[in-house]
Amino acid sequence: MPGWMLLLALPLPDAVVPDGTKLQEGSSCYTLTRGDKPIGQTWQRVRAANEGGVPVWDVIVHQRVGDGRFDMRDHFVLRRADLRPLSMDSRRNGAEHVRVRYDGSAIETTKAGQTPTRITAPGAVWDGNLWGLTFAALPLAEGGSYELPYYQYDKGLGRFLLKVVGTAEVAGRAAWIVEADAGDGRTVRYQIGKKPAEELGTESPMFGQRLGGDCSALVEP
Repeated sequence: MPGWMLLLALPLPDAVVPDGTKLQEGSSCYTLTRGDKPIGQTWQRVRAANEGGVPVWDVIVHQRVGDGRFDMRDHFVLRRADLRPLSMDSRRNGAEHVRVRYDGSAIETTKAGQTPTRITAPGAVWDGNLWGLTFAALPLAEGGSYELPYYQYDKGLGRFLLKVVGTAEVAGRAAWIVEADAGDGRTVRYQIGKKPAEELGTESPMFGQRLGGDCSALVEP
C-alpha cells in the first residue's frame, strides 16, 4: 500500500473545543516530585468572575521549588464557556516576567524590559502554559485522540497532541490517563478526574505532581 494511503488510514485527532462549564470553583494543593522525592508544591485556584460582562474563570497556578529558590506564579483569565484566554501574566520570584493579552485573533506579549510584540493567530488558540485544567475541559473518552492549538509566550504558536491511553483510580477517584505532547515529541501523562473534571496529577521521566502536601505558604485570599 502506498505511504499516502497508509496516512489516510490512520485515525485523525478529533477537532475539539474545551467545555469550560465542566470545571468547578475551588483550590487544590499538589506535591512536586523528582522520582519519589518531594521537591516543591503547586497551589491552584479556580474562581468564577466577570471581565467586561463576560463570565470568566480566574485561575492562579503558584509553584514553589526548593524552599523558594524558584517561585513562579501564573495568572489566567479565561472565558468560562470555552477557556479561550483573555489574558495571562506570570511572575518569577516575585518580579513580573511576562504579560500576554488576547484580543480576538491578536495576541500581544510583553516580557519584562522588552518592547511588546504582537502577532495574529490564524484561528482560535488556547494558552500554552495551562495544561491540566485545559485538558480536563475536553470531551475525553476511551481511546480518544485530540488536537488543540495554543500560544505560548516563548514557543509561539503550536498544537497540543493528546491521547487517552487508559483509566485509573487516583486518590479514590476515577480518572482518565492522558498522554500530552506540546509538539516537541516529549509526552507527559496527565491524570484527569472524570467527575468532577479536574487535574489529579502528572507523570513524566523527569518530574511528577500528585495531590496533597502543604501549600499554606502559597494560598491567597
